Amino acid sequence: MGQNRFLSALHFVSNEIDTIVEVENIKFEAGDQIPHHRAKTLMTKEPDTINWIDDFIEEGDIFYDVGANIGVFSVYAAMRKKAKVYAFEPLAANYGVLNQNIHLNALSGQVTALCLALHNKVMLSHLNVSAMLPGKAGHSFENPVGAGNTVFEPSFLQGMIGIPMDQFVRTYDAPFPNHVKIDVDANEPQVVSGMKSLLSDSRLKSIAIELNTDWSKHAEIIEIITASGFRKLEDDRYINHAYRALRPISNHFFVRADT
Repeated sequence: MGQNRFLSALHFVSNEIDTIVEVENIKFEAGDQIPHHRAKTLMTKEPDTINWIDDFIEEGDIFYDVGANIGVFSVYAAMRKKAKVYAFEPLAANYGVLNQNIHLNALSGQVTALCLALHNKVMLSHLNVSAMLPGKAGHSFENPVGAGNTVFEPSFLQGMIGIPMDQFVRTYDAPFPNHVKIDVDANEPQVVSGMKSLLSDSRLKSIAIELNTDWSKHAEIIEIITASGFRKLEDDRYINHAYRALRPISNHFFVRADT
């Protein structure tokens, strides 16, 4: 083999190796900048979410990851806690990487990825895409409103179907979730509105949700969840101080009041 062909082959192999990142014995597709960063910061970006998964999700539990992005928490819960995971991610660019991560860790029998937007009604609409990049967040189903309650100009309108979580479980006879994580960049009120039956069912044990408490619709979600028989976790393990110091958007965690 000539030197140029050898160097080209070496460059190709190096690039192939670099696209896989392993963290906590979990493999992630990391060929693009944002997925690479999400993989590398699995344990440090949202330690509060990691603690919630470690403390409350048990082997065999059903975990709905709503707004799963590339699935770092979906795969972590499946690998670390042996949970059965349903990962909902509407963005096409993220959905592909999410499935790659499921495949890399041989989790196809344990993690089911669904390209759906959970919502407060059944509808055919669009995902307002902030940028068509793998790992990117900040998209919004139906209306182009971001996490800061600000209207944005989408770079692309991706066709998408919305369905309430209650109806998803009922229509498709899906396993009932014991734990739900919701991170959908402003559409949290619609998702919560579409899961009223689940909230009243004691089989749902805990909820993690990202909220902008400066926005009244998001602040009201805390009242809706607690009125459904949950209590908010206030322990320091479930507070991401680095996030809260910079912005009003942060994760909030709830468990059944009798837990």
